[in-house]
Amino acid sequence: MPDDSSEWTSAESRVERARGLFQSGKLDEAAAQLRRALTVEPDRGDWHHNLAVTLDALGRHPEALASYERAIELLPNHVHALMGAAQGSIRVGHHDRCVRFCERASKADRNFEPSYSLRIMALGMLNRFEEAESIYFLAQQYLKEMPLCLAEMANVLAQQGKFDRAIWCYREAMSQNPKLAAVKTRLGVVLLRSGQLESAHQVLMQALREQPGDSNTLLALGRTLEGLGRTPEAEDKYRRIIEMEPANHAAHIRLGDIALRAGRLDEARAAYSLVITLGVTDAQVRLRLIEALFRMGLRDEAGRRLEELFGRGNIPKNSPVVEDPSIALGAAGTSIECGRPAVAARILTAATNRHPKEERLWRRLARARFESADRVGGRRAALRSLAINRSCSETLHNIALDALAHATAPRDLHIAAAAIRRGLRSHPSDHGLRRIRLQLFWMRTRSLLRSFAQSIVTQCVSLTTRISRFSPRRLLSWPSKAR
Repeated sequence: MPDDSSEWTSAESRVERARGLFQSGKLDEAAAQLRRALTVEPDRGDWHHNLAVTLDALGRHPEALASYERAIELLPNHVHALMGAAQGSIRVGHHDRCVRFCERASKADRNFEPSYSLRIMALGMLNRFEEAESIYFLAQQYLKEMPLCLAEMANVLAQQGKFDRAIWCYREAMSQNPKLAAVKTRLGVVLLRSGQLESAHQVLMQALREQPGDSNTLLALGRTLEGLGRTPEAEDKYRRIIEMEPANHAAHIRLGDIALRAGRLDEARAAYSLVITLGVTDAQVRLRLIEALFRMGLRDEAGRRLEELFGRGNIPKNSPVVEDPSIALGAAGTSIECGRPAVAARILTAATNRHPKEERLWRRLARARFESADRVGGRRAALRSLAINRSCSETLHNIALDALAHATAPRDLHIAAAAIRRGLRSHPSDHGLRRIRLQLFWMRTRSLLRSFAQSIVTQCVSLTTRISRFSPRRLLSWPSKAR
């Protein structure tokens, strides 16, 4: 019979060996040793925890989460296993599960700050801001100092646009723990977002001195320098990031944006194309590339890319393209100019679903649908635009123009006339409406002349018919005049 004690000793030695392998960076071998040890003693929760930490370091997060959960089953109050499971839940996008694991960790140890700070983070990601603030106040009851909670609460406040309170929380976190260098960078970003550019520049320069090669700090500093009008310095910072991290998407995008604004279209096209080649699928980056192509005169390529981006299926309401009406209008305008009004209509339909009270979206949607030969949809969108702004000259212009372009009955001319009258009543000097009014006048004149001509022809035909009723024989039978 095998000696159980020798197997147990062998398992313990494997765990010790795994610890040494982990410290020397041989993570795969460490994980293998831990798995073999667990085949001997599968109920050791601390070994499951060690395996989870190793798998996390290898980037195998779903497997790590399963090991954390197994460790918690065996050791329900193991705080570090609970926190590992909470962090693993965040990584795989299960924020609700993270909150539950953090609650259990807080009950196991009321003075363990990460259980509160990670819970605040998860609630912020779920947009449950009031609950996040209540956890922050709960932590104050048990902790004398709580820099991590202050930093996470600042992130939540910044997410809501409450910049003044966020700045206070960041500064308080730094005063409690000056070693939190990343907090200084976040403070600089919030100062930048709140328009305090000089203060942001000072804070970010301090953060850069503490972390000379930190790409996030350099990126925030570059954006601040752009805001201050010091574009060449900003470009230097972005190029420095690329020297350290050649595949840094954000730095390439910022360089592309600068080139696009400066009219260096070839450079902008190269930057955006590289970012897309690196695997970025962000629609806004693709739109900037399309804008560069359009401005270069490559309308066919720009139109083809628009079809690839928006030509399949519906655009979701939460798409970044439709979250901002200005971005949606820009994308739609480019689509129309590239001869793709149907693509523009698809973009603007999604945008109006997201922003139903934005009149300029309905106005542009009406134009896109008219140009894509969807007259019913165009008129419906135009009416929605007029419901918001009854005197919109552009919408009235489009209604009148469509009615004249497809005039097949007097009713179409009446629609055009009514739209022109309403538009000129509010905008008497609108040259577009005046030109359409002149066009309407000539169309009505031609219609009257045509009707008059048809009336004359009808009368002539009627007269000819009546004359033809007289018989020639009867005329010849009249008596001749005597000589």
